[in-house]
Amino acid sequence: MSANPEFPADTEGWQHGELELWQAGEEAEARYRALYIQQLERVWEVWDRSLKSKEDRTSIVSTMVIRWRLTIREARERLRYAELFHSQAIREAGRAGELDRQHLKIIHETLRIAPAVERGRVEASLLENVQFDEGEFKNIAQRILFHLNQDGKAPDDRELRAPKREFRFERKLDGSMVFWGMLDQEYGAKIAAMLSALAKPTSGTDPRTTAERQGDAFAEIIELASRSEGLPEQGGERPHLTLSMSFQDFMDNTGVAKVEGGGVMSAAEARRIACDSTVMRLVLGAGKEILDVGRQQRTAPKGIRKALIERDGACAFPGCQTEPARCHAHHVVEWANGGPTSLDNMVLLCGAHHRLIHHSRWTVKMVDQRPVFSDGLGETA
Repeated sequence: MSANPEFPADTEGWQHGELELWQAGEEAEARYRALYIQQLERVWEVWDRSLKSKEDRTSIVSTMVIRWRLTIREARERLRYAELFHSQAIREAGRAGELDRQHLKIIHETLRIAPAVERGRVEASLLENVQFDEGEFKNIAQRILFHLNQDGKAPDDRELRAPKREFRFERKLDGSMVFWGMLDQEYGAKIAAMLSALAKPTSGTDPRTTAERQGDAFAEIIELASRSEGLPEQGGERPHLTLSMSFQDFMDNTGVAKVEGGGVMSAAEARRIACDSTVMRLVLGAGKEILDVGRQQRTAPKGIRKALIERDGACAFPGCQTEPARCHAHHVVEWANGGPTSLDNMVLLCGAHHRLIHHSRWTVKMVDQRPVFSDGLGETA
């Protein structure tokens, strides 16, 4: 049997032209949407037969996780969207292939906000516009809510005292973090403004997508916050990142560094962080007893950093205009390899280009006390 049911059983996808592949994909997408709606209908039937209690909700979510191998987040989302199917109009629109997951998400969020007495009208208005894509459909939903209450939602004393803010995260096997949550209107506006300012393209040829630029901007916000003198102390020290690895691995750029709190980090990443950080050396004996404690050393003192700003002006990478406050002080000859912490061995680099120098073929060297970059293919700038 063919792995592609839309093709004849005796053929494979590679035997078909590009137009046929797109048509087959279109048919598969329609089937996927139909199956998704059917699955939500099944969840709705189970929910409708229950007492609709908190315990029923937990039980249904748990059953989806176990039997259908969904994550808890996916299962909760399915149940939220399935609850919309108490409406005959929504069920019919779903069966007609007019609704997908994004439509249901917007409908759910809009009806949750809309006044109870207006939900019937709001639902009908939304269903009249399901032919639009996600972006326009969301705009229509916002306009509907605005027309219902042009003065906005009246502030609730409880919300003002304890605004709704949530932050959840989980670590992946590679040490990276996935997070989600919500902020109230005030802090949502603040984070949006900061992201907008920091996520601008560094040049006309910046290859990063919008999502990548915003991810880098969020990392910069964390970096700026970590330097703040206003951070509270924890255990008598300001918040810090602790990495542990053998000195030989650090020098050889091999192995991994253990991250305090869980996870590991590559030696290359640890060396990049050490470029512009406070470093403390602990020498341990065979039994892990501390034999020697080295002095903390800041690799870019204020005087050298000021001189770097005067010389480079911004990120020194060609075409990048990231301002100095958002740049790291990079050692051309790495500090771990004996490179001095001096003006003629350091260069300002933004986070993106700092990673590029450490994790790609790009290199930088000093020529006549100025940084010169090379792409590793013979081109210099």
